[in-house]
Amino acid sequence: MLNDIFLMYRNGEIIPFVILAFVSVGYIIIFEKFILLQFVYRINFEKFNSTIKKMLAANDMERARSFTKATSKTAVPMLTLKAINAYENDPMRVRATVSEESLRFFPRIRRRINQLPNLAAACVLLGAIAAVQGIWTSFRMVEGLELGVKSFAFSTGLSHALLPLAISLVSAVLLMLPFGILDAIAWRLESEMEHSLCVVLNILSPEMQPMFTGGAPSSGNQEEASDNYSRGNSDNDNVERAESKGKKDDSSDPGLQEVPDEEEII
Repeated sequence: MLNDIFLMYRNGEIIPFVILAFVSVGYIIIFEKFILLQFVYRINFEKFNSTIKKMLAANDMERARSFTKATSKTAVPMLTLKAINAYENDPMRVRATVSEESLRFFPRIRRRINQLPNLAAACVLLGAIAAVQGIWTSFRMVEGLELGVKSFAFSTGLSHALLPLAISLVSAVLLMLPFGILDAIAWRLESEMEHSLCVVLNILSPEMQPMFTGGAPSSGNQEEASDNYSRGNSDNDNVERAESKGKKDDSSDPGLQEVPDEEEII
């Protein structure tokens, strides 16, 4: 089988060379992402978390900044440096800054990794197309031949037609195995980075409700306004009660009754 595969490449058939090109592109992506995930983005997260936690808890921002720059210029140290700068400028913008930078950086971890299944599927489809074409060619070759020669020619053509399919399946396996490994490495790296960012955010920006002093009134002003409103209503009620009571007293006082005219007396 291997001799037949090498013979196909020696004869210069197109489909095997296209499959080989896809596999070559896939392994360029595999080596690139493996180097990035293992030697560029990955750091000693346990040591980094403990050290940066002590520095931030002591409010030693200069040492924390120099420590992040010395550790790495990308990944979690870069995001931590952004958080420190945002904390010194505006502490209320720390979470927003970290969220924006994280959404910009995290897609880089899996960039081009998801292209490996596409390359594997393309290899399989090309091998299947080449196999169908080879089988069709074998059927046409045996037309008009004698029975003994026909069976020999058909078996030879069929075995040759299945070689591109075998090459494509082997290529798909060689692409999908590294894809599973890289996907597991990326998933673990993302979880460790999220934990480190949680450690930084819990110190620089703990959970708290924002104080809005501009547009809407504060709670103290609302309480004062409600007290004034209730006090004004109670004063108005007292005034109305006093007026109604005065009217009743005036009507009940006999000295203040109307004096009849002389004509009425007569």
